[in-house]
Amino acid sequence: MVVVNLVYGLTLPLLSIVLDAQGVSKTVIGLSIVAQASAGVLLAPLMPRFITRSGAARVMQQSTLLAAAALIALGLFQNVYAWFAIRFLLGAAGSMLWSASEAVINELVEDDWRGRIIGMYGSAGAAGFALGPVVLILTGTEGLLPFVVTAAFIGVASLPLFWLPNDATPHTSEDHPSLRRIFRLVPHIMLLNLVYAAAVEAFIAFFPLYGIHIGLGEVRSLSLLTTFALGGVVLQLPLGWLADHMHRQKLLLICLVTTMIGFLVLPQVVSSSIGGPVFTFSLGGVEGMIYALGVILLGQKFRGAELAAASVLYTGMWGVGTMLGPAVVGAGMDLLGNISMPYLIAAIYAVYLPVFFLARR
Repeated sequence: MVVVNLVYGLTLPLLSIVLDAQGVSKTVIGLSIVAQASAGVLLAPLMPRFITRSGAARVMQQSTLLAAAALIALGLFQNVYAWFAIRFLLGAAGSMLWSASEAVINELVEDDWRGRIIGMYGSAGAAGFALGPVVLILTGTEGLLPFVVTAAFIGVASLPLFWLPNDATPHTSEDHPSLRRIFRLVPHIMLLNLVYAAAVEAFIAFFPLYGIHIGLGEVRSLSLLTTFALGGVVLQLPLGWLADHMHRQKLLLICLVTTMIGFLVLPQVVSSSIGGPVFTFSLGGVEGMIYALGVILLGQKFRGAELAAASVLYTGMWGVGTMLGPAVVGAGMDLLGNISMPYLIAAIYAVYLPVFFLARR
């Protein structure tokens, strides 16, 4: 999971900065992100059967190799049109890794410990997001170096996967749970991940540009992005414990409302030398718990093949959100100015709140 999120935590800000320096509009930058996210959406109907037949371990092994190769290709061919195809392959690798690992972890965990274990899982993902901007601070955003360093990280992280026993069942029945049926059972959880992905991926992609616009500079903007991700690493563990000791739907509502208010307040505090890092750290931890609570609620509801299908659909909804969020926020920033970024993200959460209350009814 560190690897999966390292790919997103590095490529979203890096490719946005590179394309912005080339004079590419925010709208086209958003569409470039859509190409990466669309892979998970288009492959979602095929993935449950593919994971079952090939085995989760083999899927993860092949996906890490594909991700490393795609990163090298991005560094070699720094052209917005070439990147559409390469980012699709990178998105395919990430979505397969995500679906396979999530299904395995949620299947194994006991419900009494689900919040804490998924909190650890979420912390690992947040660590990957945090590592991305750190790599950029150390390598810079120009040339091939950041792509090569990230590909090397992925190659090393993939090595333990080759010692995992594979659980392939090549002659499995053709009868797989319908993704449409899964969606109808838990539409609010699936739409939750769509909204979360739309918001968080837009923030990661455009916060460096927002920070540069308000005078923070590239290094400080990337540092605050790392601080945001570190909040997810640290705070998801106590919040995961809390999810095991209180009503999980109530905790989800608290996280949603707090996150929405946080983005509305962000412009007033982000420039502060002390308040900025403290605030972004807290916001990253609370927002990250939204995703983890969705995973927890799926684990409560499904088991076996249904859980695998639900995990794939959950990842697919992330892809839909990543397609929509950066494209909408990028176009909004072109129309309303860079300063509108946090308000546009708060609006995304505001749109979801009626869905949450309808689901409760």
